[in-house]
Amino acid sequence: MENFEYLVVPLDGARKLKKGSSGLSPKQLNKLGAQGWEAVGLTLKQGDLVAWPVVLLKRPIT
Repeated sequence: MENFEYLVVPLDGARKLKKGSSGLSPKQLNKLGAQGWEAVGLTLKQGDLVAWPVVLLKRPIT
């Protein structure tokens, strides 16, 4: 059975997005992908008055 480690990454740039914008730059996720991380989920992290997206990543433990 393969074991994995997990990482939750907040997409900080999302706070600056406005409704109808073209989206987020994938630069940060591409760097993590080069380190073996795979994005497996996206959800919203709730704060006091705001919510922002976070990405769940996993990679095999070697």
